[in-house]
Amino acid sequence: MNTYDQIPNLQVKKTVYTRIENETESQYVERLTAEYKAKMSDATPPALFNRAISFIQAMASKVFELPASEAMQRERLEVCFACEHFLVAMDQPEQVGHCAACGCGKNKMSSLPEKAKILKSTCPKNLWDVTIDPAAVALPIAPLST
Repeated sequence: MNTYDQIPNLQVKKTVYTRIENETESQYVERLTAEYKAKMSDATPPALFNRAISFIQAMASKVFELPASEAMQRERLEVCFACEHFLVAMDQPEQVGHCAACGCGKNKMSSLPEKAKILKSTCPKNLWDVTIDPAAVALPIAPLST
């Protein structure tokens, strides 16, 4: 059985979508969406474009926010490994496996461990708890009044 602790620590070279100085998260998403739209053909299915937008928004979340805590990542991956849609990658063990429902894990850039790190990531089957990870949110603490 796969568990989070058995996932190899991969040193994967990834395309990095860098942020321009003083760029906001919405400007970042808008810029990358425009770049993608300029590259796509007229034959690109709308569903593929929508999937690309979802990926761009996840990348923005990764660039602008703290990652999910180790505990949340572990919990998410355990849900994936127990899911009926999880397919083990027999031909590429470094990929761990992928989700047949959302397609995550089919390539190194969208691996399930990478998706689990992104705080705003969701499961297309709504199997991940949608909670705010307290370790990733810095809230001001008001002094107690006496």
